[in-house]
Amino acid sequence: MSRIDPVTLTQGADDMLLKTEDPLHRQILENYRRHAILEVTGEWEQIFEPDMTVAEPVYYMNSRGGSVTLSGYKAVSSYYASLAESERTVMILENEQLAVADWGFASEAIFNIFISGETAAARWARGEGGFDGEPGKFYISKELKCMHWPYDERGRLIGEHVYVHDDSTTVVEILEEDFITLEEVRAALLPGLRPLPEFSGK
Repeated sequence: MSRIDPVTLTQGADDMLLKTEDPLHRQILENYRRHAILEVTGEWEQIFEPDMTVAEPVYYMNSRGGSVTLSGYKAVSSYYASLAESERTVMILENEQLAVADWGFASEAIFNIFISGETAAARWARGEGGFDGEPGKFYISKELKCMHWPYDERGRLIGEHVYVHDDSTTVVEILEEDFITLEEVRAALLPGLRPLPEFSGK
């Protein structure tokens, strides 16, 4: 398969910003765009800055036939830390369909999650829902996800509702030169990271 361009991560939000005028909707989209870059590049701590996220967010995560609720800063920040520690933050969206409203946004996209054979095998051995990857090889887990993210009246994230269509998930082995590392995604995306605009309300 051809190498995926990391900058497509924010294409859905960037395209919506070109045609969105409502101040709150623009703030939500800017927040989402910034959040995505920070998460994928492993800079997740900045997601919890007070202009980005409410003090105690709640996440509803649904995947692999199960669901989990992450309630509050401690639980959600631990989730992001675990992604970073296991080198599972590099994910690039494909064909994102995005809609924004006063309550937040909804999105559907293919998530291309880059996972090394070592990480996949370790997760499989621990029973964490990984796959039996072979160390020394490289993979993309392609997952269809629908997301509903609520925001408050200041355009701050309240939480995430994430739903994965497990039946459509596929794991593709790729060549090492097509594998996107954390260092590469940081080089591609961090130059495009921008602060949130000032927002005084609708």
